[in-house]
Amino acid sequence: MGILWFGSVKSIEDFKVKDLRSERLRQEVEQDQHLARMRRAQEEFDGLLDAASEPGLSDAERDVAAYKMDWASKRKTKAESELQEVLTRLQVIDSTVELLEQKTALQKNGVWKKMAELDPDKLGDQLEKIAIERKESTLNVNRIAEIFDTNVVDVRAKRSSGFRASLEAIEQARKAKMS
Repeated sequence: MGILWFGSVKSIEDFKVKDLRSERLRQEVEQDQHLARMRRAQEEFDGLLDAASEPGLSDAERDVAAYKMDWASKRKTKAESELQEVLTRLQVIDSTVELLEQKTALQKNGVWKKMAELDPDKLGDQLEKIAIERKESTLNVNRIAEIFDTNVVDVRAKRSSGFRASLEAIEQARKAKMS
């Protein structure tokens, strides 16, 4: 089993800066793809909101728009989640490259030997901790807030909270257009 998502890497000694930089480039391309997906989903959401907030639409048309807005919102959320994974990988890659560039100094201190002897899983865990320690508390708080942000009516009607939020956004935009 390799370290993190690098299947053939069993030790810190197996990492090559050239390979890490190539992987970084691949991750940057993936980052751009996720950003484009997020942008398209947001544009779809905004277009649906604008169209659904027009006066004279039936309740059924508004409901369909709200469902579609919810789907667009979920696609954006999924792309955001995948983007966070890519950003974490980029941070792990950058941290690992920095460690490799400081190999001589780490060898003098005896730290490199300890890192080279670590079990691949433990080394992977340490590399991840270095890269994501700051983000961890923010992500946990956001996740807890998301869990508690549900509406009883949506649960009973088997609607997602995103549907309710989309419907409320339509109503607010409609009121703004009528003012």
